[in-house]
Amino acid sequence: MAGAAMKVRIVIPLCAAAALVFSLGACDDDDAPPKSEPLCAEAPLPLQNPRSHTLGETFYLPAVLQKDECPSTLEWQVLSAPEGSANTVHSKGSPQPRFTPDVPGDYTFRLGEMDNSRLSLHVVARSPAERFRNHYLTPLYGAARVGDELWTANGAAYTVSRISQVNGLWSKVGEVTVGAWPSALAWRAPLPYVLVAHRGSDTVGFIHRERGVLEDALWVGDEPSGLALSPDARTLYVSLATQRQVAVVDLEQRQVVARVDVGFDPRALVLSPEGKRLFVASYRSGNRIKDTRGTYKAGDDQDVHIINTETLKVDTVVEGVSADLRALALSDDGAELFIAATDGDPEPSQSDANAKPFVHEVVVVGADPARPGYGQVLRRADLWRQAGSGGYVVNPAGVLVVGDTVWVSAESSELVVALDRTTLAEKARVTVGPGARQLVALDAQGTVAVHCFQTFEAWVLGADAQVRATVKLTEEPRPADVALGERVFTRPGGSFAQNHACSSCHIETQNNGLIWRFGPSIWHNARPLQLLAATTPLEWGAYVSNADNFGYQGPSSIVARPVTPQEALGLEAFLESLLGAPRATGHTRLDGSYTEAGLRGKALFENKATCASCHVPPLYTSRAYLPKGKSGEPADVPSLLGAYRHGIYFVKGQARTLEDAVDVALDYVQVPLTSEERADLVEFLRELTPKGAAPLGIWPDTDSNQGVYPDVRPFVAFAEPVDDSTPGKTSAQWAAEYVVLEDAQGQHVPGTVELQGGRIEFVPTAPLTPGASYTFRARPGLPFLSGGELEGERSTSFTVAQPASGQWRKTMKMTLQVPAGPSGTMPVDLLLESLDAPRPGGLTLRILPQRFGAQQRQEVWARVDGDTLRMQPFAIPISPTGVGDAMQITGTVKQVDPSTQDILRVEGTLRIAGPGLSLPGVAFVIVPQP
Repeated sequence: MAGAAMKVRIVIPLCAAAALVFSLGACDDDDAPPKSEPLCAEAPLPLQNPRSHTLGETFYLPAVLQKDECPSTLEWQVLSAPEGSANTVHSKGSPQPRFTPDVPGDYTFRLGEMDNSRLSLHVVARSPAERFRNHYLTPLYGAARVGDELWTANGAAYTVSRISQVNGLWSKVGEVTVGAWPSALAWRAPLPYVLVAHRGSDTVGFIHRERGVLEDALWVGDEPSGLALSPDARTLYVSLATQRQVAVVDLEQRQVVARVDVGFDPRALVLSPEGKRLFVASYRSGNRIKDTRGTYKAGDDQDVHIINTETLKVDTVVEGVSADLRALALSDDGAELFIAATDGDPEPSQSDANAKPFVHEVVVVGADPARPGYGQVLRRADLWRQAGSGGYVVNPAGVLVVGDTVWVSAESSELVVALDRTTLAEKARVTVGPGARQLVALDAQGTVAVHCFQTFEAWVLGADAQVRATVKLTEEPRPADVALGERVFTRPGGSFAQNHACSSCHIETQNNGLIWRFGPSIWHNARPLQLLAATTPLEWGAYVSNADNFGYQGPSSIVARPVTPQEALGLEAFLESLLGAPRATGHTRLDGSYTEAGLRGKALFENKATCASCHVPPLYTSRAYLPKGKSGEPADVPSLLGAYRHGIYFVKGQARTLEDAVDVALDYVQVPLTSEERADLVEFLRELTPKGAAPLGIWPDTDSNQGVYPDVRPFVAFAEPVDDSTPGKTSAQWAAEYVVLEDAQGQHVPGTVELQGGRIEFVPTAPLTPGASYTFRARPGLPFLSGGELEGERSTSFTVAQPASGQWRKTMKMTLQVPAGPSGTMPVDLLLESLDAPRPGGLTLRILPQRFGAQQRQEVWARVDGDTLRMQPFAIPISPTGVGDAMQITGTVKQVDPSTQDILRVEGTLRIAGPGLSLPGVAFVIVPQP
């Protein structure tokens, strides 16, 4: 019986032929239920782990079957709970009964009085740092006034904080554990609860104000981002970013009663004062200045949808507003809609002083149908270029109207700017914390709070734009290098790039829907960033070898702001931590598992449609570079995991829906499908996410699998730890069963595994054989603590180096002859320092450039295989701000000191790549440093 449970990774043993007993304990004959009791519940969802459920997350119980022999009144009930628990099961409103634990410990549930339906749940309280997974579903509207308090949604910390005035001073007075990536809050009297949108859990949570706990969480759809409450506090409107919908929730019934189709990527919401009009903005819309590549179609510039809340129909669509609409606010009288946005022209060179690639602005739209100009742009202000501006205002992300003042926050510039409501002229500005977004009016005296999500702070400003208080909201949940890297990613650049950041194109690390000029005759869709450690090389042109290199290359070459070594490592850590979509989408089952339509589509994807020949599971990419892709030009094959949420597809962005993307792909492979098959294939792509744990890196990898030293310790990494909740079996035992090293004959190499979080390292018992080939495998079925298992094999093959022909000195000098014009070359010198604590499997070299004042201190991995030198790609400065990617590095040992066996000279070639740049065959020489 237990073996059957292990096979499907459902932790509920079968204890009788006629009925499932939902018990985590062992079953024996004395406990077997009477066979006369019918089975009245479906099987549990397969990707939940009831042995180790996280406090703050909602658990979904098996759906009740509608059968003649089952009572129609059957409902799940809490049979036992830890002391202090008061939450109950909610049987209606969502596709399956749900329970949100309020305290850690052991719970038991039963379906009515049926003893054959008991289910046990073990709930664990985990710290924010333990829960953090970087899906980067940041809190866009993460602050709200609740009575006399300010409440904040803490995003990456998975908590909500309460801020209040105590003896005249603003301070934190409480914190509540909630679901994944809380992003927005809403409250009105007389509600006894505060509503919170969980972007990572696809739910709207109900926080009991008096008890200070999450009492329930209602499934509403994928990535709920914005909330708006009706004046009578009975109806909640929820924007669903990836589904192009607004969900309408009856709060008394706690169920979604309607869905309204709107434009692409809806997030910001605001209701008119009387509640009759709901304004919904597309976060990523079409820019006003259309590109000439022919990628835009009619309807791609629908910026604001105005919904009649009585009919639940879209009455008006506002076009021509801006490209990225981040926040909305209404004037006190409801006459004008203020929009914080970024627009621009992506076609001219960004270094052109007369071009406007980015225009950070406030746009005013008529909001009252009884007044002239309803649904039209009334006026706008370029926050940097307008007369009287105090300087750059990059990525405006919050807007608030208080009397005759419009407050605007800028998340990249760490600013709040006060504007005159009528003229939009700047009146004042004040520096606040990084990630400034939601603005909240706190009192009648004009006091304003700004939520700085990156540093988990609330800043309180007076009506005079002076700082009154700064309040820490929660402890930092992110690793320090990831937090630093996020700031590098979102801060403005230098020189020509002072008016934008990496995040200005990669909106929330996705794309922004614009086709940008990346070089001479190169126009590309900004590629979404996710699972970068697992899917190298990077960028459509595959000119970035890895995120380590991009830590230097991106800031220097793209935003003209060279970084310190610490900042480069931080940016690498941040980029490699990006996971993309969570497991569940708006189309999967509630735990993220496939529906029947999704499974049919999966079979088509892997067989008839031939998609899997390029998008190979489990990464859903072959990691190949195609000479001619679907856009008609060379392209790296992207991963399709979580691609449903991107919204703009292919190098040229020629598909702006998933359905259109499938049509382009089917035309490319010339495979005819019926309309039903096409619908199933689209459904599979809407449900395609990692079903066990998101894949991170594996090593040795494609750029480091030749000439590996015999002491190599290969590893594979995932976003979740291996399951340690199975009775009688540790996570190390699971890993040892599924993670193996094999020789060329397929025999297992003796060794042990070492685990650190989701990283699994294999340690061979003895050094590997020189010249031999090996394959390192993480096999399907590896179970993870969060539920689910590895769907497909993650593997890498490598060869072991022959004994080196010479000994590497402590410090060597590498000189490259970089082409510098039609007739000459430019020497570029690099110092190579061998580190005393090398990474197993090769040499660890620290690269120190000797030109352009570069701060680079990059560690790379190298090997001497006989007389062949091999190095991992590294970043190379080729101008004061330009950094290229040095790849395909191979050299030959030409001279060895016969007395010391020291290597005296290595000659070889490499390729330098960058945006619009490909320099193959660049010669280099390595000699000892004098």
